[in-house]
Amino acid sequence: MSKLPLLRVPRIAHTFPIDANRNKAPWTHLAPIALAASHGRDPENRARSVQPTALRVCHDGERLYVAFDCEDHAAWGTLSGRNQPIYEEEVVEAFLAPSGDPRRYFELEASPRGAYFEAIIDNPDGVRRTMRTDLDWVCEGWERAVSVHGVGAGRSGEGWSVEWAIPFAALGAAAPNAGERWRANFFRIDRPRRERGTGGEFSAWAATLAEPADFHLPDRFGVLVLE
Repeated sequence: MSKLPLLRVPRIAHTFPIDANRNKAPWTHLAPIALAASHGRDPENRARSVQPTALRVCHDGERLYVAFDCEDHAAWGTLSGRNQPIYEEEVVEAFLAPSGDPRRYFELEASPRGAYFEAIIDNPDGVRRTMRTDLDWVCEGWERAVSVHGVGAGRSGEGWSVEWAIPFAALGAAAPNAGERWRANFFRIDRPRRERGTGGEFSAWAATLAEPADFHLPDRFGVLVLE
């Protein structure tokens, strides 16, 4: 078993608007974490993404804040609303296990169109084949925003940004003590516009090592340390 990545999640002292503006505090003060290919035999030397994704995470004691900044020259999506199969198009995703047990986790997703997905996953065997998905769960108080910028305009800075504020209470978690550890992973699916459901690029914070790409492998989740 290869070493799992660890991410220290800083605590911030102020709230801020959730508007998908990537050029504001606290994001401008946090070093980005680059997602890389989710698969491959060597998690320490994974392929660099063709269209990179920068991840940033922090918290304020009541909410977990997550920001994705996705380079993308052809961001697209056809689905809208809640709990459509947006993972068949282009999305960013977070899998969060506040209890520290990665066999039960919360799945949150967003697309460039602002469609979103929220579910509880019970994965007792650690494999997709026997996992169960609860689509009735609602992440109460989840704030989210998406911004698409410059796509198709031939300018630098083309892509899309996602910003979330996720209440700990919605995840059944109390205000964290410093040093508390969660299991988690973060992903992006980038698909060719003309090939819905095939091809594309699958990137992750913690490599799942699966070929073909498979994100529902909780034993491969990394570790979040809430400061």
